[in-house]
Amino acid sequence: MKKIILFFILGCTVFSVSAQRLNPVKWTFEAVKKADKQYDVILTANVEAPWHIYSQHVKNGPIPTEIQFKSNPLVQIKGEPKELGKLEKMYDKNFDTELMFFSGKVQFVQSITLKVPSKTKLTGVVEYQVCNDEKCLPSMKVPFEVAIQ
Repeated sequence: MKKIILFFILGCTVFSVSAQRLNPVKWTFEAVKKADKQYDVILTANVEAPWHIYSQHVKNGPIPTEIQFKSNPLVQIKGEPKELGKLEKMYDKNFDTELMFFSGKVQFVQSITLKVPSKTKLTGVVEYQVCNDEKCLPSMKVPFEVAIQ
């Protein structure tokens, strides 16, 4: 009986390890003070080769990167996030459209202004999809929290 239980536990362990979701993107989040009450919130994606992550401006294709900030009464969001990285463009016959994506490292930089001098946090979710030359992974959502000081 002990052997059967041990075999069952080992089998479950093997299946749970093989079922872990592949995630070739590592995210970091920070706020950099630019001037009095003005900050850049920087969301950095480090993408493992041979994967790439899509621009916010992709249409009719894979899921574009989308950043949603939770409302904070102390923070004013200015415009949309800028993309800093080597933007690649390529026509993809599978999607029948030109795709825009980043490989390696890309930063999404959102300018914000504090309405009053204070310490607060900006939270949100970044949704993205990565692909390589052979396949795409399902989209992922990563919550974030950035201290504004």
